[in-house]
Amino acid sequence: MNNLGRDFWLFRFGQFISIIGDACSNIALAWWILEKTGSAAKMSAVLAPAMLVQALLTPLAGPIGDRFPRKRLVFVSDLWRMTFTLALAGMVFLDFFNLPLLIVLYLLLSVGTAIFNSVSDSIVPQLVTTENLPKAVRQTQAVSSAGRVAGGIAGGLIVTLLGVGGAFLLDAASFLVSALAAALIRADTLPAAERLPSADSALRQWAREFSMGVRTLCRLRLILWMSLVAMGLNLLLSPIEIILPVLVKQQRGLPPWFYGGLVSSVSLGSIIGALLLGRICRRFAPDKVMIAGGLLVGVGIMGMGWVPTVTLPMIMMLLIGFGMSIFNTPLSSALALCVPDAYRSRLSSIRFFLYMSAIPLGMAMAGGMISSFGLLPTLVALGGGIIVLSPVLLALPLFSDLINASPEQARTFLHRHYPGVFEEESSGSCEMPAAIRPAIHDMMAHRSSSPLDTG
Repeated sequence: MNNLGRDFWLFRFGQFISIIGDACSNIALAWWILEKTGSAAKMSAVLAPAMLVQALLTPLAGPIGDRFPRKRLVFVSDLWRMTFTLALAGMVFLDFFNLPLLIVLYLLLSVGTAIFNSVSDSIVPQLVTTENLPKAVRQTQAVSSAGRVAGGIAGGLIVTLLGVGGAFLLDAASFLVSALAAALIRADTLPAAERLPSADSALRQWAREFSMGVRTLCRLRLILWMSLVAMGLNLLLSPIEIILPVLVKQQRGLPPWFYGGLVSSVSLGSIIGALLLGRICRRFAPDKVMIAGGLLVGVGIMGMGWVPTVTLPMIMMLLIGFGMSIFNTPLSSALALCVPDAYRSRLSSIRFFLYMSAIPLGMAMAGGMISSFGLLPTLVALGGGIIVLSPVLLALPLFSDLINASPEQARTFLHRHYPGVFEEESSGSCEMPAAIRPAIHDMMAHRSSSPLDTG
């Protein structure tokens, strides 16, 4: 099994099945909302609050992932999501479309997603050896993309042939399979976190660990700046979640299978990127490869508005998926290697909050952009923004050093460039650079007005 071991592939199998189910459910939900309301704004009203809940809860759940066995949290989150997906299926089969109830159920479902997101990255280093971690990250990207390819095809066909309810039932069954796979993992996934004295309450322990994670991230200036750039990229990428079903169903009057085909094309491009990335990085520096990936994503989004045929939009989506893969994989590998195990869940969940906080705003503004400027100008603006923002990463001090570092160098990177941060996390305050404060303030100010992971 490519030296990655039984537990890794068991976890990845469960997630592969779950990803297929998620793709089916996502297509079904968008299709059902547009079918019942014909409104992109109402679709945003369902999706944006759920993304906001994930953004808020994921970092709050991070300390939990640094204290309890991570495979147990995966198990619980899958059963939670299965329950509320079955509730959505019940609404469909009863032909009971109620927008407020739909929003509430989807919000509750997203709570389980937040718990899973808080540990999904940090569990992988516990399932493989340190030497095999970069390979595990690449395989994770490839397997996840394969699941989305299969899910896009399956979701489009199932919604076309069996209806929205059938797609929701398949997603519920996929969560059950994923939960059972997590239960069969043998590895000890209890984090190597320092325990607090027994006199401390669980709430006090959680608050201490969460605050330590925030302070640590603020001291790691490179990681914080990278997270802020990722926020901007997610703001520009997230409207695609609204634009695609509107483009397929309302603008072109095409069936669900075409929407599924576009989703599959993105994932197929991600697989190609994951397979070719090793060869590409042997010829070109990984940091330059990352930026090239961001530029390809921007070009692909801009091109979507200029290709009227059935085949060419899928080629543009393939290009987007390829660019996202060669952008995300080097970054994910470097971050997985450089962050100590005791901090992986809390730091990754806080970064995830920063990435996700821009997504509800992007989804909320998608309908207004299309209504005010039209579909073509909206796509050009989004793609052009990504092309401008992606190279900003190269201007960050130490960015290229981290991305281009060998696995051995990456493991000690933060200790070498930020000495004492992990030893002194329990004292001092987090003082942000003045230039960062307005960005954080703006993010928090806009979060209440409203998923592609660029980090």
